[in-house]
Amino acid sequence: MLSHLPALKKIDVTNSTRQVIDRMNDTLKKSAALIQTYRKQSSIARRLSVHNKDRFTSCASLLSQCTNDLMISLQIHQSTQLDILTRPVPFDLEDEAATKFVATHGGIDAVKGNEALVKQFASEMKLTVDENVMEQLNTNISVVLQQNQDRLEQSLNESVSASVIEGIRGLAAQMNESAKEQTFVCVQCDKEYKESTSGEKSCSFHRTEYDSWSKSYRCCGSANPCQAGRHRSEHHDQYPYGNFFVFARNITGYTDTTEKWTELEDSNLETSKKMTVSVARLLRWKSRGAQPELSTVLIRVGSVSISEPYLFRTYNTKDLEVITKVVDITHQTVIFRTSHSEQEFAMAEWVLSVAGVIIGVKITAKSATSFDPFIQVCPIDITSCTLSGDVRSLSEGGLRFYKPSTPYVLPDIQRVSATIHEDAPREVRKDFKTRTTPNLPIVMKPVSDPPLVANPQYANPETDYFAGTISVFNKHKASSMEPISIASVAAFYRLVGEEKYQPVKSVELLDGITLPYSIDPRQALTLQFGVTVPRSEDDVKVGTRWWNRAFVARQRPLRIKLVLTDIDEEECSLVLDYVCPVSNLEKADKEDLAYFYVDDLLTWKRYGVHIAKDSRMGPGSVKIGNESRGADWMKSIVYKALKTGESEIVLDIGADNDKGMPTAWSWKTWALVDLSCRRLYAFKILLTKSHGTAQSYACMGYVKCPDYGGFYEESRPIRYAKEVTKFPELKPYVPSRILLDDEFDNFVSSEALKPTVASSMSQSAIPDEVQQRLVSIDNSLSRLAISIELLVEIMKTK
Repeated sequence: MLSHLPALKKIDVTNSTRQVIDRMNDTLKKSAALIQTYRKQSSIARRLSVHNKDRFTSCASLLSQCTNDLMISLQIHQSTQLDILTRPVPFDLEDEAATKFVATHGGIDAVKGNEALVKQFASEMKLTVDENVMEQLNTNISVVLQQNQDRLEQSLNESVSASVIEGIRGLAAQMNESAKEQTFVCVQCDKEYKESTSGEKSCSFHRTEYDSWSKSYRCCGSANPCQAGRHRSEHHDQYPYGNFFVFARNITGYTDTTEKWTELEDSNLETSKKMTVSVARLLRWKSRGAQPELSTVLIRVGSVSISEPYLFRTYNTKDLEVITKVVDITHQTVIFRTSHSEQEFAMAEWVLSVAGVIIGVKITAKSATSFDPFIQVCPIDITSCTLSGDVRSLSEGGLRFYKPSTPYVLPDIQRVSATIHEDAPREVRKDFKTRTTPNLPIVMKPVSDPPLVANPQYANPETDYFAGTISVFNKHKASSMEPISIASVAAFYRLVGEEKYQPVKSVELLDGITLPYSIDPRQALTLQFGVTVPRSEDDVKVGTRWWNRAFVARQRPLRIKLVLTDIDEEECSLVLDYVCPVSNLEKADKEDLAYFYVDDLLTWKRYGVHIAKDSRMGPGSVKIGNESRGADWMKSIVYKALKTGESEIVLDIGADNDKGMPTAWSWKTWALVDLSCRRLYAFKILLTKSHGTAQSYACMGYVKCPDYGGFYEESRPIRYAKEVTKFPELKPYVPSRILLDDEFDNFVSSEALKPTVASSMSQSAIPDEVQQRLVSIDNSLSRLAISIELLVEIMKTK
């Protein structure tokens, strides 16, 4: 057959003959690859690989078919050398013995996995066992055949390309000696070299660039170069080297270096591995750098890596002219393909016109989790390296969903929770009067507004600090010359609703006032004080620090009673009211899709989760709590649901906060998937808050998932998820009645001010209102007397 191939030079090759030649070319390459693989096997591996015979039989059959077609096409009817192709495959006794041995001992897989059986067969056949025989037996021969065929194709393309280039350049084979001695700079090692001195091991380099953070090379961890080869004057993608990463990043990392024409990306929803391919026009070699001398196209397949196959190559107008002639001869239109697997790959191919001229690039990307590949055709003009038309989409891949025939209706929010009031429960009372005795005529009034402020400068998890200012007025007449000496100040507290005052932890006088302190008649003392009120045992366990608010009074107002004692141990007191200011509770933000929460009265906190869109991660992205997720992640959830058949998928989004503390709470998230429309349609959030044996809280809410990814025009009936997780069984929360005010401190006791009347008859009681009125009249008369006395003194001076 081979001896008649020169006849092709003398005939006009038609399309039918071209098909025969192409099929013959493929058959010869497969046969050559099989022979090369067979020669590399040891004797034992050849015998025990019982399918070798079938492969050679198949090759012989293909050769015979191609020869018959070629004979008809070339009208070759007589040849003394063609009978060899019609002979049956020769019978080998050793092959027959190997087949029987394999069948006797449990099949080919059992023999390949048992080194003892291999040695037994070698002993019976009088063969020698080498150290590579087990590896050869367990190597997938199909993979080896494909690798050998790829190498043959590469060699063929390189050979044809070299021939075409030599024909175009003409003088390439007659380079003068001076050109050979031109000095170049190697792109791999950054050193100068000459072609005459560049050998197979002249260049030493690393496969990756230097990592300044770890201060090492990630490829080997050593400062010494780990690779060696010939010097290269131009960047290439035939194998990885450190400087190429910088070269590629200078092009892809900026917006002024390329003009993107088209790009495809498909993500594996299980491994997150991305299949990428793109076509662009190269504008600059780096940002703000020089432009290419000739118009140039950049084709990328995969990502630049030291572990994965990729293509990162530029083609100028001259390159494309040569490639057109090569492709016309070899009919190899594939530029690069990351994998031979049909399930997951990225690929770029030349698109040829009827005349065999390159008119575009066809790009394909498909992940293993996609039902269909992404395919686009980018038309280009190779004479100017420009886009010659609109990019056409031939196939839309990825995991796409169907339009729901009706809108989704989500369940209502379920909540068992307390409710924290968001406004001050009432105004602060300022109408309390001084309580005193006739022997201690003092009037006490609050000066600060409000009367009390809590934790103004510091906060303590075990106490609350209250500060305020009062005025203490001596009511004695100015002429009496009777000062009042304050010997001590004490403080007590109670919450509204309690019937007994408790002593505070500590009380202090501010502004440097020391006791005893004398107040002259008709004079006032401004007294600044600070009071420390202890918290309950349960409140201390919470460990909350509040500034400008009192944790002890978060639910009910608090009263502080200041008691002043003079040197005669007479006492007077004043009650000050404190109402906790408005709580700054967290609420739904303006951008939120939903906000789910529970309130806890013990810790006086709101525990909640925000759900919002996250435009930073692209259309359809969502942020749940502090976790952001994009469209690819949502597709992976749907893929998992389709694979397992479960429509309620528990997500790794949630938290168990403050374990073992009173503020402990947790939340979890589930994705609800419509298996009919193949889309994630909602998220389910469950919050729980427990206090052990006390009341537990929970909130379960649903929020629709934003639209993401592509969809088919076809609509389908919706199928709601089968929910397994239910709302926990909790006893309903019954709010207790909180008392905000009482009458315990409403009136000033007047028993000490009532006149004592000696009489044998029972003394009639004076009503409190009348008594208060009398006290008011007495105060007015006292002020009037003082004014008259001052007026008399003024008249005397005149």
